[in-house]
Amino acid sequence: MRIKFHPNLLIILLLSIFACTLEEKTFDNPVDIYADEAPDPPYLSFFPRAQTTSVTAVCSLGAYIVFDSTETPPFAGVHLNIEFDASILEIDTLLPGWIGPGSMTDSNQTTPLFTYTLNEGTLDIFTYYLDTEETSIDSLTHVAEILFNPLQTGITEVQYDTTQCEVIQTDDTIIQIQGTRSAEITVQ
Repeated sequence: MRIKFHPNLLIILLLSIFACTLEEKTFDNPVDIYADEAPDPPYLSFFPRAQTTSVTAVCSLGAYIVFDSTETPPFAGVHLNIEFDASILEIDTLLPGWIGPGSMTDSNQTTPLFTYTLNEGTLDIFTYYLDTEETSIDSLTHVAEILFNPLQTGITEVQYDTTQCEVIQTDDTIIQIQGTRSAEITVQ
């Protein structure tokens, strides 16, 4: 007795074998409170978390405060202390970020004061929202965009020094920062 070969049967068999493959998903968005390895909010984070660049290209890194969307406290000021390897990276440009639903420079009709100091391998960003009312924000606040010029090849970590970082409410109380997520920049 001879079995007749049907191409449709082979396709169905292959589909049933490969359709059952389970993939493990990783959730590693550094500005998402539900990401893998994310600290409890509020926390400070960089985006992107990892990037590769060349010595001839400028790389961009966003500095963020991530709040829980159900418990977002209004705040009036931020001080970020950011550490980086000055032998591999130098600051090219520093731009104000955005707050809430629009641009930081004109959301909620606030007038921000944005200033910074730069020392060897340390960037201090000071942002204050000069408004008579509390600033309403969403669960994510983009404080600044940092553009780095790579100086030489290597791998470096950009991180926050939480002993120096503060998020301040309008009544001068400090919002406790629960953790940080650093960024890794590979220069080739």
